[in-house]
Amino acid sequence: MDYTPGQLRDLVGLSKETFRHWRRVLPALSTGRKHAPCFSAGDVLATIVLRRVTESCGARIGRLAGVASGVFDICNRTPWEVLAKRILVLDLSVNRCMIVAESQDIPVDDAVVICSLESRITALESRLLRSNPSPAHEPLAPATAVRRSSRAQEQT
Repeated sequence: MDYTPGQLRDLVGLSKETFRHWRRVLPALSTGRKHAPCFSAGDVLATIVLRRVTESCGARIGRLAGVASGVFDICNRTPWEVLAKRILVLDLSVNRCMIVAESQDIPVDDAVVICSLESRITALESRLLRSNPSPAHEPLAPATAVRRSSRAQEQT
């Protein structure tokens, strides 16, 4: 399922003004059409991660633009079950983004930002499940017109 810019903003908690700025700075967010659904769940997760980094580390989104494409790529290509068991490492000095196992040594030459993804994935999955109708509540087949047989018509 794809999400509209408004849905992405609501799920991430971005104001319209902030989202407009982020669209100008981050190519992954600028490719979407105005109001049509164009963002994947991975895009939503990547945006949540970037928002968390801007809030907790005081980094400006423009400073994260170099690693943002890697964050979007990882969040869209890696199954969430795998991401939940890994940590995301942002090495801003060389604009590199990688996922590593929690027990694995982190290969860095400078300061890095480390993001645990499990709690963010769990919270996002919960919100997405609440906002999307469950398949159990959807009709099994679309309604179709049924033609009465001539015999049934004669009896009425």
